[in-house]
Amino acid sequence: MHAPSTQQEIQQLQKRLAQLQEQAEDVLRQKLKEARAVVTDLEMQLSEITGRPSATQIKVVKGFAPLTDEELEVQILFVVQKEGEHGMNAADIARKLNQDPVRIRGWIKKHPAVLKREGKGPGTRFFLGV
Repeated sequence: MHAPSTQQEIQQLQKRLAQLQEQAEDVLRQKLKEARAVVTDLEMQLSEITGRPSATQIKVVKGFAPLTDEELEVQILFVVQKEGEHGMNAADIARKLNQDPVRIRGWIKKHPAVLKREGKGPGTRFFLGV
């Protein structure tokens, strides 16, 4: 049995270095995800106290605020709770959230159990609770 060549040792070390870098990235991504969740929670608490959306919630990039589906759900529920006593249509929700009405309608269609629907067509109104 012979000892690995210098080139083989270098390749093994490079492979190990790549694995360690990937692990470090994963750890940092997880910490970032947790930090964002804390920030989102604090912003929602502030919004509940003030009755206004936070700066992050109304931040605009290229005309529409970029939101994940999870963030969009939180904001839809927040707006409908605060301003939808008599129901809101998808276009109203979109305007309040600075979102594309097509995206709001798509989200509502994907999550039919989240909001109570009354009416059809342009007269459709959405309420909290089913």
